[in-house]
Amino acid sequence: MEKNIIIPNIVHFVFGLKPQVEDFLFVYYLAVYSCFLVNNPDIIYFYYHYVPHGKWWEELQSIKSIQFVKINIPTHFGNKKITKTAHMADKVRMDVLYEKGGIYLDIDTISIKPYTYLLTNRVVLGKEIPSGICNAIMMTEKKSDFFKIWLENYENYFNSDGWAEASIALPYKIAEKNPELLNLQEADVFFLPTWTETDKIFEKTLDIPGNLITLHLWETMSMKYINQIKGWEWANTNAHTLYGKIMLVLKDVYKL
Repeated sequence: MEKNIIIPNIVHFVFGLKPQVEDFLFVYYLAVYSCFLVNNPDIIYFYYHYVPHGKWWEELQSIKSIQFVKINIPTHFGNKKITKTAHMADKVRMDVLYEKGGIYLDIDTISIKPYTYLLTNRVVLGKEIPSGICNAIMMTEKKSDFFKIWLENYENYFNSDGWAEASIALPYKIAEKNPELLNLQEADVFFLPTWTETDKIFEKTLDIPGNLITLHLWETMSMKYINQIKGWEWANTNAHTLYGKIMLVLKDVYKL
């Protein structure tokens, strides 16, 4: 007998929380489009404040089931001021996941296999190497106990000058104390190669890992590669790479 779906198949992306100087990149478009192709979400919510622009932004708007939501830029976690754009995005993703439930994906991801079998859990998160839980890909039911505890403790752990205290270290501590509240996936499902190995994604020869569902691209460390990918043709000359192989599988399976 099949288990009941608990996590709703709605997807959240967050982008455009700073003025848009550069064109919206192909890799960002493919994050959303690959999720649409592979997972067929009921709704894809795309949250933004500043309107993106460019060819791939125009293309994004043709994706069926996408809904654009203009939001205000978050300013505080409790009484603590938010100064970094990444922390603004952290605030948005935490709030929408708690209130709506569903799947959050960073704009620097690419989907290769369906996540459907994971939606029978209440919360699904993934380990980050060497330690912690990465918040770039998260799945949860609406108002889950895990996210409630996380949000209740977020302000205390949040460091406006830091990086991972509340978003990576804190959920790992909660998971250690309350393992029954989530399904914690190994790093190879979402987060391998890790942030120190972006050359294994875009440069070196690497096969698609067997457990990989959606790959996080670690944009901060891989921008020099991401900026060079202008469209589908990149896969033809980089077919030996992990990203190139995923692109080619998508083209083949979905007849693109």
